[in-house]
Amino acid sequence: MKYFPNLSSERQQRRAMILRLVYFVLAFFMLVHPSDGEEQKGFSLRIENIDRAILLDLPLKKGEYFYLHYIHSSDQTPIRDTFQISAEGQLVLIEEAFLWYGAGLEFQNHNDIQITLDEKWSKVQLNRAFPELVIRVGRVAGQRFIYRDRFIHLNHLVRPGECIILSVGR
Repeated sequence: MKYFPNLSSERQQRRAMILRLVYFVLAFFMLVHPSDGEEQKGFSLRIENIDRAILLDLPLKKGEYFYLHYIHSSDQTPIRDTFQISAEGQLVLIEEAFLWYGAGLEFQNHNDIQITLDEKWSKVQLNRAFPELVIRVGRVAGQRFIYRDRFIHLNHLVRPGECIILSVGR
């Protein structure tokens, strides 16, 4: 093996496996405790299970965006939700984008909602604030948060069919 040329094949394999495990643990630690070189003060995106045990607590700044992407369970089409953290520390659904209107998607026609269409996506711009958002993790939806440059699959946090609670912590 190229990693450790002076060791026997079995020891090389064992060392390579340990090295991969160390890389995995470091990558996991960086996901759970990110550090971008500056002091994180202010808010955090908190993901809890239904018993209020914290699964993830990710630092966020006011005005920062994060995304929830998933597949519509009955229509099997992609949905992209854009959220922002308000100055008051609330979750704000800024936009819901979809290829085709399906059950459970934004449909109400209010004065403060704008709908735009491009060649592919229907986009509903809104400003809906939530003190917290309860999400049932789907079996086929492939729900994932996009937080900065990280993808967090919800079915890796809890089992499909269980709920998570999304909120902003201080």
